[in-house]
Amino acid sequence: MWIDTHCHPFDKQFDLDRGEIFERGRAAGVGKMISVGYNKWANRKALEDAQEHADVWAAVGVHPCDCQDWDGEKEWMREVAAVAENRIIAIGEAGLDYHHMRHPKEEQERVFREQIQLSKELGLPLVVHSRDAGEDTLRILAEEDAQKVILHCFAYGHEVAQQAWDRGYFTAFGGVVTYPKAKDVQAAAENCPLDLLLVETDCPYIATQKHRGKRNEIAYVVEVGEKIARLRGVDVSEIAAASTKNAQQLFEI
Repeated sequence: MWIDTHCHPFDKQFDLDRGEIFERGRAAGVGKMISVGYNKWANRKALEDAQEHADVWAAVGVHPCDCQDWDGEKEWMREVAAVAENRIIAIGEAGLDYHHMRHPKEEQERVFREQIQLSKELGLPLVVHSRDAGEDTLRILAEEDAQKVILHCFAYGHEVAQQAWDRGYFTAFGGVVTYPKAKDVQAAAENCPLDLLLVETDCPYIATQKHRGKRNEIAYVVEVGEKIARLRGVDVSEIAAASTKNAQQLFEI
């Protein structure tokens, strides 16, 4: 079994075949999925996914490109995440994005810090988005003493990866690890401690090399796992078993 630890099945790109993408994922061996919110609209859609599907859980958060939603969203997040029946198992995705820079660094940092604090308050894992901001991301996580951290869609090299592993952070690998030129990410996947390894799709974004330029799907998480297995020189069943065990224990699903 596989667990897609980060997907967005509510995205409008799936409006015409949403039920089918869930079924294709299940048919490929994906037994559990985490639908991840990132702003006011997406959080409610992720919550709907978790309430409608027995094999889907939700994460709610405010992406660094959507900081404008945070002040109005934080109390709602605190309230819904505290209700077990809502099946919310993480805060995020939260973090820093210095590539798009839709909000000033200072505002991104404030929103990030407050979500770290909320994750600790609720005792939930923190799903972190970090793009072109590795140093600041690690600094803020350390200053806030973040717990149960997942660096989602990991796209950095060994230096950032090693610092993350030294702190017990999980690195979640997606489609980028399958790209021929992504040598740094591949090296990180090859050397990641097996007990800190997760797999994801981030669908409909960042499809694997086989489907590059097209819409990503939940089922393609298997291709991510297959690539990591080849990099490490092990049977794919080892990656499936380890990443699934890690996700089950971390998210308590």
